[in-house]
Amino acid sequence: MNRSARRHIPSYSLYGETPGTIRQTDALHIEDIQSRSRKYLWTIGSHRHTGLCQCVYVTTGPVIADLEGSRAEFEGPTVVVIPAGAVHGFGFRADSQGYVLTINLDRLLSMASPLHQAPIAALFSVPRVIGLASDPLLAVRAAGLFDNLIQEFRQPESPGPQIGWLACSVLWILASGCHSATAMESPDRYQLDRLRRFRLLVETHYQKHWPVKRYARQLALSESSLNRICRNLTGGTAFDIVQQRLALEARRRLVYVGGSVAGVAAALGFKDSAYFCRFFRRHTGVSPAEFRRHQEPV
Repeated sequence: MNRSARRHIPSYSLYGETPGTIRQTDALHIEDIQSRSRKYLWTIGSHRHTGLCQCVYVTTGPVIADLEGSRAEFEGPTVVVIPAGAVHGFGFRADSQGYVLTINLDRLLSMASPLHQAPIAALFSVPRVIGLASDPLLAVRAAGLFDNLIQEFRQPESPGPQIGWLACSVLWILASGCHSATAMESPDRYQLDRLRRFRLLVETHYQKHWPVKRYARQLALSESSLNRICRNLTGGTAFDIVQQRLALEARRRLVYVGGSVAGVAAALGFKDSAYFCRFFRRHTGVSPAEFRRHQEPV
């Protein structure tokens, strides 16, 4: 892909459909991989979902997953977890089988018990690929729940609460099989709510480089309380979360948006491009120019 093709990253609710196909008040949508990928000749181009997360379970066959500019090829059974806003694309084949679950995370979490909310929320904290070949029992359990979920979703009557319960069940099972997703153990609802609200504020204001104290004030917390919640639930500080979000957006813009490094720095609120380069190297180990060069096709 040349750089001019990267300038615009489309945003969909479902791939190829205008925003609003899934309302933000809906909990979920599920379909099989074949139904949409066949229509696009097995290639799902780079895109994002604003406010919606996805869990793609490839039960059999190959998949090429492009997550935030990193591309890798896998064989089913494999799960690809995509947080809201993450840039992603897929290459399937005619023999690729599986499911695509699209969810409003906050709406779905309201259907889960407090005990199960944290692992599900943590599952979607970063883009990730979970290979299930080494755990055939988990692969079979997940496939069974996905199959039950899609059958219930296809019923002609209005979807009942069982589809939300089934979705929570399969996501909790997948989270339990992923070490990084289970690092959080049953935090109370108050902390989970504050972390979620903090992440929403970061999403809105990270380019303004707010100090942590200002985020804390918006949440009616002290700076130390906000840091304690972040450490309990993520292992890092509030400042770490803000910096990680800035670094993620920097990587996205360098891969998908044209223009100079100085332009990217200015768009992200850095007044000094040299400082931006030091910031970027600290988070990635390479300079912005090196990072962009390595994303170019061979």
